[in-house]
Amino acid sequence: MTLAGDPALSLRTDSARPHRGAQTEPPVTWRRTPALTRAVALVAVCLLVSVAFGRIDLVLIAAPFAIGTAVLLQHRPTRPPVARLTAHDDATTAEGATASASLAVFNPEPVPVTTLVTAGADPWIDLHTGKGDFAERLAPATGRDMVVAGRARRWGGHHIGPIHVRSIACGGLLETTVQRLHGATVWVLPVPDWFDSAESLPFADGVTGVHRSRRGGDSGELAEVRLYQPGDRLRRIDWRTSMRSQDLYVNATLSERDTDVTLILDLQVEAGVSGGLDGAASIADLTVRAAGAVASHYALQGDRTSCIEFGARGRRMRAGAGRRHAAATLRWLASVDMPVDPLPPSPEMLRRQLAGQRSLNVVFTPLLTDRSLALVAAIARAGRPVLCVDTLPPHVSPPDRTHWTPYAERLWRLSRANTVMELRDLGVAVEPWQGSASLDNVLAELNRRRYR
Repeated sequence: MTLAGDPALSLRTDSARPHRGAQTEPPVTWRRTPALTRAVALVAVCLLVSVAFGRIDLVLIAAPFAIGTAVLLQHRPTRPPVARLTAHDDATTAEGATASASLAVFNPEPVPVTTLVTAGADPWIDLHTGKGDFAERLAPATGRDMVVAGRARRWGGHHIGPIHVRSIACGGLLETTVQRLHGATVWVLPVPDWFDSAESLPFADGVTGVHRSRRGGDSGELAEVRLYQPGDRLRRIDWRTSMRSQDLYVNATLSERDTDVTLILDLQVEAGVSGGLDGAASIADLTVRAAGAVASHYALQGDRTSCIEFGARGRRMRAGAGRRHAAATLRWLASVDMPVDPLPPSPEMLRRQLAGQRSLNVVFTPLLTDRSLALVAAIARAGRPVLCVDTLPPHVSPPDRTHWTPYAERLWRLSRANTVMELRDLGVAVEPWQGSASLDNVLAELNRRRYR
């Protein structure tokens, strides 16, 4: 097996240096196998019985075993093969693609050996070889690159390992002790949902971009037809209007500029069971994939996008634009971790960390905690444009404990719908995430409010 044709992953080799406080692995040495023990015991028993009872036929039975064992052990290896995990620092993979760890094994002896590899992996990686068992034959004084590969079913950092390497020589009469490699951490990027929006964003005040602004400039967006003024370009003259009115008129256009988009991820509560790429989505899955879709869309068209975690860790992704920044944002989203017992974040502190007044704030929240509602309301009261994306999956519901559970769930959903209506009355656009073009209506509403 070779590494050609297999997508690489970002790997962190854990076996390169021992963990603090962990016991060092014993050295790998050659030892006899049960097959060698049985062959020697059979020859010895046959010879003893033949001498004791004068059975010459037992000597003839033992002769093939003795000759075969002597011939196989004529060239015995002394040094065990060396196995190492190789790291790939730059390459990444996505959900549904192949996650792999590269294992290099070198045979320093002038005799051929057979290497057996047994590997494990996290539940989110389905190894191609079942439990990861496979064998490779190494020629004398040569090495081989082996691949422990599997299909990654969910985003995040997953572990391939531990990897157990064992070698056999001399026809199975000698074997090495098991060499245990701790494995490698592989990063699987989320596959963002398809998102495309034709609506312009409010407060487009950058240098150049695709959004219509209030300022005049050179673009294809017609603002008005007005009288010619000194300094107007001749190619802007509207000849039809000028011939009808006998005065010189020009077409005034609006400039197209970029804007800032700040994505706020509410990571306080996790609900639902994640089924991976092919199964049901939890709150974390919906939040990460929706944020990746919005960030990729606006970063690729030239807008400056940034990400902020509203949770215990409080991480922040710097603002940027372009294809490289979109890939870096997906890598940042792959590191999202839902804490089991999070510290309560401060809505007021996060609001002060936001960008300027003219950036669009997109909050991805399931609207399940009072702090989430306080954050959205605080951004709206500060006069900042805010778009609230509801990331509660439709299938998520509390477990049935008593016969009152369905009625309690109905009351809770009615209360949640009332909360959404209160946010909309406050001027907050609230929209559930439904994939492509699901935010066009609320973006158009934000633009209409801007021009009022």
